[in-house]
Amino acid sequence: MSRAHSRSQDLLADLTPDQRDAVQHGEGPLLILAGAGSGKTRVITRRVAYLLQSGIRASNILAITFTNKAAGEMRSRVEQLVPGNRVWVSTFHSLGARLLRQYADRLNLDKNFTIYDTDDRTRLVKDALAAAGIDDVKFTPDRIAGAIGKAKNQLLTPRLYAENARDFFTQTVAKVYHFYEVKRQKANGMDFDDLLYIPALALRTNEEFRAELDSRFQYILIDEYQDTNSAQYEIVRRLSLHYPNLYVVGDPDQSIYKWRGSDIRNILDFERDYPNARVITLEQNYRSTQAILHAASVLIDHNKQRKKKKLITTNPPGNPVQVLTFDNGLDEAEGIVLRIQEAVKAGRYRYADHAIFVRINALTRSLESAFVKHGVPFQIVKGLTFFERKENKDILAYLRLLVNPADAVSFLRAVNEPGRGIGKVSLDHLMRVAAERDLTLMETCGHVAGIPEIKGKAATGLRNFYRLIADLRTELEQPPHELIRLVLEQSGYRKMLADSGDEDDIERLANIDELVTAAKQFSDANPDCGLGDFLEQITLASDVDSWDTEANHVSVMTLHAAKGLEFPVVYMMAVEQGLLPHERSLGKDEDIEEERRLCFVGMTRAMKELNLCHGRMREFRGQINYAVPSMFLEELPREVLHEDRASRKNIGRAAVENWRARTQGAAAAAGFATQPSLPTLPQKATAPLSAASTGSDTEYAVGQVVQHAQYGIGQILDVSGYGALRKVKIRFASAGEKTFVAAKAKLTIVKRKS
Repeated sequence: MSRAHSRSQDLLADLTPDQRDAVQHGEGPLLILAGAGSGKTRVITRRVAYLLQSGIRASNILAITFTNKAAGEMRSRVEQLVPGNRVWVSTFHSLGARLLRQYADRLNLDKNFTIYDTDDRTRLVKDALAAAGIDDVKFTPDRIAGAIGKAKNQLLTPRLYAENARDFFTQTVAKVYHFYEVKRQKANGMDFDDLLYIPALALRTNEEFRAELDSRFQYILIDEYQDTNSAQYEIVRRLSLHYPNLYVVGDPDQSIYKWRGSDIRNILDFERDYPNARVITLEQNYRSTQAILHAASVLIDHNKQRKKKKLITTNPPGNPVQVLTFDNGLDEAEGIVLRIQEAVKAGRYRYADHAIFVRINALTRSLESAFVKHGVPFQIVKGLTFFERKENKDILAYLRLLVNPADAVSFLRAVNEPGRGIGKVSLDHLMRVAAERDLTLMETCGHVAGIPEIKGKAATGLRNFYRLIADLRTELEQPPHELIRLVLEQSGYRKMLADSGDEDDIERLANIDELVTAAKQFSDANPDCGLGDFLEQITLASDVDSWDTEANHVSVMTLHAAKGLEFPVVYMMAVEQGLLPHERSLGKDEDIEEERRLCFVGMTRAMKELNLCHGRMREFRGQINYAVPSMFLEELPREVLHEDRASRKNIGRAAVENWRARTQGAAAAAGFATQPSLPTLPQKATAPLSAASTGSDTEYAVGQVVQHAQYGIGQILDVSGYGALRKVKIRFASAGEKTFVAAKAKLTIVKRKS
């Protein structure tokens, strides 16, 4: 037996027949439908190793996934299988950034562009709104930025977007989009969406560029293909025309990112797009117990937009899925933390074995209090909040300006930190002159002596800032951590914090020292990388990239962040109508299906124990309302569930009045005179319903006949939303269909639904 054949056999030895078939696939497109916990990472990394051992050059292989953590894991596994390989393993956004820098000259770009984070993008949108002469009262910069991002994900240029703008909002976005692009290009900046949008358009319009990359990447492997959006789909499609060796792994049942542009049709229509494609289904689950897997499978089977498969496992049956009912959100947080503490004290698990998933980050507030109260170690995974602290963002603005002197956003952040006596009026003059002379702010700063409106302290401060940046740019070859030290010393930023005597500034000083440490660790791990690479890594990091997997603490994260992870014990909080499924999804079946997929993803992260929690009442958005258990709980198979109501207490009238007083007190302190929305507790006996009833606490239902003071008699067609956003749609005999906020509707119920 040859040595190459022996190595190939080693790669396949511990694989199932389906996994082995997927690894040994020959030429042409392949779709691997990989069920939750079916070992897809093993398959895709073995496939890369198999290609290398089959004589395919590393430079002809491109492997793409969605997070830096997943890419690092994939790279590490391939390195263990084939040491010293140089396969390009990347996220989509890192791939886009690298292509834009590598082919900058051909694409008429400056390779030293800044990658803007969300805050920077919002700041630029504000400038674009001002340039377009539009105030931000009707439409917030965040909303405009979101619309521009969606347009780029759909590969709509400002011109195409404007041509398709049909209403006031889209026409407003079209105006801002134009100015936003002008300002972004002038500042040599890229937002996250540009890293996909610009390469996708270049591949579509520049055949020479496309053909060169197609020939270079002859074997493309993509993980989590169900999460691709239109721009990512276009990149993949264009790179696999001449060499259609496209190897995609995904699961339609785990497509949960529609809100950021992903399109489930990309995976559902793969065989239409590639008629010669093979399909291999991986149904063997290695992660979860039979009870957990059965519950999740029955739930997801309610969806129509999917490719059916039957998940199986040889794991033990395990404990039933626990449905835990609590009186309210505070009791829920307390109960979960105490259960975790008890399990650890009993020696059954470590803290690190536990994860708590929430639908929205706002639900973590009560958890934090419970963790602190009971001394349970925890980490809330909310992105790289360390790099978002003001002091660190100030220093990062200096660093970005060193790499890209055209960066107006970073200039305006750094120029007066620490203070240099440069007021808003002087900066306005500087920006006006820069626009008139078609210069960058940094270039204009160098000619401040020729701007008579800027004088005195402001003129001196701008001249000194220009010299500082110019001097620091001569040190760009230094490692990132050394550059940060130079910025801190020469800018006076360290001295400003050290001399203040304020305890908060002492903490800020510690934070920027930690920034130096982070840069040093990056340099040690990547000795060939410079400042630009360090800044790119920070900007492109995802929520989970900040997660410390080594520490023994409970992990708290959103359901979206949890995808791709696994834990022995999982708690899912607030599995309630309006939260999971989210209230925004309740109007469309396709949105409900995505929420069901999100619930499925959360459930299938659990290896041994799964706990689905909900409360009878929940304080949310400043109001206390009855909570309705999620419709998904009703869809679960009874035979693998155990409903635990032992934690329920009898909520007395005194407790309700206490809540009411507390809520009213908070409202009064905030200057509101409105009554809190607190439903009346159910009584043992219900009074007979009168012929007509009114009131803001009324439970409206489809089919009820109601009377409105202005529109007369009508019938309720739809009730949607949750809490303060609950809405009723009514068809009136004379006025047609109208929609009202339920709490403010002032309707009289004429007839209950029969």
